Amino acid sequence: MSTTNTSNTTNTSNATAKANQASPAAEPPLVRESPVVYGLTRLIARPLIWLLADLRTEGIEHIPTSGPVILAMNHIHWMDIPLASLRVPRVTHYMAKIELFSVPLLGGFMRLLGSFSVRRGESDREAIRMSERVLAAGKILVIFPEGHRSGNGVLLEAHPGTGYIAMRTGAPVVAVAISGTQRVFKAFRPKVTIRYSKPFTVAGGGKRTRGSVAQATDEIMYQLAALLPPEARGPYAGAETHLTPPQP
Repeated sequence: MSTTNTSNTTNTSNATAKANQASPAAEPPLVRESPVVYGLTRLIARPLIWLLADLRTEGIEHIPTSGPVILAMNHIHWMDIPLASLRVPRVTHYMAKIELFSVPLLGGFMRLLGSFSVRRGESDREAIRMSERVLAAGKILVIFPEGHRSGNGVLLEAHPGTGYIAMRTGAPVVAVAISGTQRVFKAFRPKVTIRYSKPFTVAGGGKRTRGSVAQATDEIMYQLAALLPPEARGPYAGAETHLTPPQP
């Protein structure tokens, strides 16, 4: 009798182990943009943006033509989003606040463009996992380190998420500095300038602590601030003194 019980227990344990092995922790499905929708949207956006802004780009050739890339960009106006990607010769993926995905039609459209949701103001582990999966798939991820729009073009203090993702993935970072979008819709075709840095990586070795993540985030923001005029650098003034040469 005891032999039977032991056998049953062993069989049950083996079955449980196999079930656990066959059913790993659920991962969020990888965002998959629609190439047709993405291409048509970009095609339609080009003439519309020409009417709204005199767009000038510098350093866009620094963006790697393949492999994972983090575009870390300051955020002034909602127009930053289409402008930043318009001339990038690859598909870009964005985090967007979760509230937008509950808007009828808009949420579905954003998913077709390769965007995914993030809960702002809190640590959203699912958004972080999705970011890591996007980069692991060799795609471009656009992140706004400040977390929300400044409205006036002056940098705000960044949240640590960008530094954390850069450290976790080891993906190269390209800082993207946009200026002038605060004047869109207020003037006729205002000049909007977007500057892209050379790619660099942040130190990711060793244990990730609050201090090391903060340091990585600051490194990214100082690279970004160096692309902006001094009056727009906010808490990252004197960026040149904090920079180390970009490491590809």
